Amino acid sequence: MKTRSALILLLLFTLSISCKDEEVSPQKAILGKWEFVGIGNGRIEAPTGVKWYDEYLEDSVLLHQQYTTGNIVVEKYFWENNGFLNSGGTTYKCVFYEDTMQLDYVHANAIFMSSFFKRIK
Repeated sequence: MKTRSALILLLLFTLSISCKDEEVSPQKAILGKWEFVGIGNGRIEAPTGVKWYDEYLEDSVLLHQQYTTGNIVVEKYFWENNGFLNSGGTTYKCVFYEDTMQLDYVHANAIFMSSFFKRIK
């Protein structure tokens, strides 16, 4: 009986450890290509013909490409001490979901305070 109880406790302990999600830092989570899918204030507003993607590289380079023109704009991004993203002189709070990223303006009064992106695989 003691052996059975010990095995059950060991199994529960192992499952509880293996089920925990690994925390991924925003600096790692942002890397890759992100396609713009909408803007809004807490909910996604469908864009009107605006299509682009942003690619965040490990060396703090951001590639911004418009689908319609094919032009690529290269700029730098960096992480501020408070954990916010600074890109092009604008500060954002990043919120990551499974394959979606939400960028919220921090120090700006904008009509739409959030931009939404979906990861391109």
